[in-house]
Amino acid sequence: MSAKDNVIRLWKNKRPDIQSIAELERKINLSNGLIQKWDSKTPSTKSAQKVADFFKVPLSDILNDVSDDSVKLDVDDQKVLTLFRKATEGMPEDEVKDFTNSMGILMNTARELIRKRRQ
Repeated sequence: MSAKDNVIRLWKNKRPDIQSIAELERKINLSNGLIQKWDSKTPSTKSAQKVADFFKVPLSDILNDVSDDSVKLDVDDQKVLTLFRKATEGMPEDEVKDFTNSMGILMNTARELIRKRRQ
């Protein structure tokens, strides 16, 4: 499943009032035709995050099942992934999704606190 497929699924389920991909791109403030390219190309994190924010879903809902061979996990990334897997082991899928959403909120809050501290 491509990122484009994920966006179309969200669009149809959450915003059936939007009539076209072009209209969706305008509402999200993405360049015309960008989502169409996601059929064969992995979107940038920034663009995918705009879509996730628009639909109020975690970024993983856009990038889920999308493979990107350019992503390389360093040792710290692997440690975080291991912690996440251990923390969610045995959880039903809906609880893992809630856990993931909570982690996103926590990370955004931490980023905002750090940004404010630097000002």
